[in-house]
Amino acid sequence: MRSLHGDAGPGDYVTNYISVKVLSVRELFDGAHTYHLPWFQRAYAWHTSEVGRLLTNLLEAMAASPPRYFLGKIMLATTDGNTNAALVDGHQRVMTLTLLYSVLRDIETDETQRAALHAFVQNGAFHLQPQQALAPFVAHYVQELGATQREVDASLSDLSETQRNIIENRDYLRTELASDRFSEKSRRDLAAFLANNCNILRCSVADEDEAWRILQIEEETRVDFTPTDRAKATLLSIVPDDERSACQRYWEQCEALLGANDLHALLGHLRMLRLRNLSDKPVEADLARAHAMDSAGLAFITEELVPAADLVARIRAGTIGAPGTQPAIAAHVRQMSWIDAQFWMPAALNWLVRRKDANGETLEFFRRLDRLVWFLRLSGADPVKRQRHILRLLGEMDKGESPAGLHELNISKSMREAALESLRSPTFDSKHYATRLLRRVSVALGQDPGPTHASRLTLEHILPRSFLPGSPWRATFPNRKSVQSNAHRLGNLTFLTSADNQVADTSDWSAKRRILANSEYVLSKRAGVAKQWTAESINARTEELIDVLMKSWQLS
Repeated sequence: MRSLHGDAGPGDYVTNYISVKVLSVRELFDGAHTYHLPWFQRAYAWHTSEVGRLLTNLLEAMAASPPRYFLGKIMLATTDGNTNAALVDGHQRVMTLTLLYSVLRDIETDETQRAALHAFVQNGAFHLQPQQALAPFVAHYVQELGATQREVDASLSDLSETQRNIIENRDYLRTELASDRFSEKSRRDLAAFLANNCNILRCSVADEDEAWRILQIEEETRVDFTPTDRAKATLLSIVPDDERSACQRYWEQCEALLGANDLHALLGHLRMLRLRNLSDKPVEADLARAHAMDSAGLAFITEELVPAADLVARIRAGTIGAPGTQPAIAAHVRQMSWIDAQFWMPAALNWLVRRKDANGETLEFFRRLDRLVWFLRLSGADPVKRQRHILRLLGEMDKGESPAGLHELNISKSMREAALESLRSPTFDSKHYATRLLRRVSVALGQDPGPTHASRLTLEHILPRSFLPGSPWRATFPNRKSVQSNAHRLGNLTFLTSADNQVADTSDWSAKRRILANSEYVLSKRAGVAKQWTAESINARTEELIDVLMKSWQLS
């Protein structure tokens, strides 16, 4: 009988069809392949939260025993002897690794070390070859020697989403790796660990169309459970048979109360509250073990999940706290949710369970928690650092301290300095929270304009990001550099209606000033008082808005 493999020996067909190999990062970038992105490749979508998490995970893996880290899988299309490989899957990882090595290279002071780091980015050709339209941008701002030190000479709001994410992540890594947290030695240790102790699974096929088919089949045949559905299916499958019906009924009540996303997040909060650590395991695996779901599943559902779901619903609805304090507490909850909807929730739940929500100190606790949440985000703390901060806060809360005695609710000097650096950034408008920060300032000034929306509330750059050579703006901002240094700062931003924004556009200051002064938004009215709009005006307004924030947080 003819073998299913034809005349080849067993296993050869699979070997010839697809090659699978584990590579170190050094081997990935050894020059054997350049990785080009197909023109229809998906966008580079990682944000600073994903990049920050990766950096934290790498540093923790360096200190572990054994020191190693798995970076996931990439899919290539290439033939034997062909050095040009199509990167079908793995774009996010390879681009981020290129950013990381490029930043490490440009911070490095030793020429020999710099050359060694540059070899991970370029050895003849650049190892990563983006699409034709994107390649010059990546080369100029990332891959070339010294590229990560270059300031962007175009408005970030005019960049594509991929370009914007590349610049934000590049600048985030540069700020982190050049900070006092890293010495020259620790940066070199990180580069060496990444090269030698971090592995990636490379899958290669000979034909690019075939590679896309494999990826499509993988996506189409994967059971597309939502995280909530997966947790539900797993946990309810292991509870005792005679408890399953009741467990399912209670679970569905919780999901109807919170929605699927909040319910899944709540499972993570309950895990943190129970285990008091961070875990890489699926949340359902940790909960099943911690709460003995195979023997006491109904007890977990009724005594832990249902009461916590009720509390989360009340937190979201603004009905916690003593009657006279509920509106103020609800305002703090809303403002925290603008900047992050979830990571602070374990602390809120822990306080309400331990102290009861009518406790007279509950308003002060939420005021301080609100402030902390904003500062953690403004200071650039990645998701892992934010969660670790909450874990430390939980440990303090276990001791029964009052809000004033909870040191982890305080704003440290380093956190404040990092937040101020962010607020004073010449590219503040590029930050994903820029409009939410302006909303927070508006609230401190007595008006909540609501969220930005293209049909109603829009972000306005008072000094236009570009204008014609004969514009009156040229008198105070004579060249491109002077515009780029000022147009994207906090002090140059305000809110206008969509209609007013279209009229204002590149109008000169005298015309724009009238639009601002007649605006319904407090931020614009205040800006419209200025008699002229110069670099000094923008700097002064930046400091004025920062001062408004600090006073609202009782830090001035």
